[in-house]
Amino acid sequence: MTAYLLGWLAVVKVRGLSIHLNFPDRYVLEDTIIPYFVERQEFQRIRFIGSDWYTKPYNRYFRSKEYWTIEIDPVKKKYVAKKHVVGSLLNLSEHFTTNYFDLIIYNGVFGYGIDTREATETSFQQCFQCLRSGGILVFGWNDILGFQPFSALEQCQSLQQFEPYVFTPLATTQYLVADSPNRHRFNFYLKPLPQ
Repeated sequence: MTAYLLGWLAVVKVRGLSIHLNFPDRYVLEDTIIPYFVERQEFQRIRFIGSDWYTKPYNRYFRSKEYWTIEIDPVKKKYVAKKHVVGSLLNLSEHFTTNYFDLIIYNGVFGYGIDTREATETSFQQCFQCLRSGGILVFGWNDILGFQPFSALEQCQSLQQFEPYVFTPLATTQYLVADSPNRHRFNFYLKPLPQ
């Protein structure tokens, strides 16, 4: 029993009354990325892609924002935001008008639901369409074979519509999380302003 409990505690960490994943990439997301956007007034309409037990505390983080989740699995409804759509990222624009969101966080779905190049192209196109000009896309993904549907992510045509965005707290447009067993990366993109 003790070995089981220690194994479980290696995966989760209790913070206050919430249980969080005890992984380096979650600390970067929860302690650096999310707080940065929560503090800025220009980011009011936020979309988080994918939901599970470890994303439930994000409702508290974004309580002062218009926070939406989308999750294809209706069983996970107990972990979602008050504003939620049961559906696929691939159909995001069916639920929201063009230019609606200020920020989209698309983390941990590439290779875990978005499993082909075609689906990846569509997912980025949907994000582009639903972000306002000047809006930000945060894309988190595992950069090792077996955890991504294809290599050469930067060759996605729909991703090339975005511009790299320098995320000030990390001083980069792409951040490889130290000590991440899955080589988790966060890429930051800006939807360009009209010319």
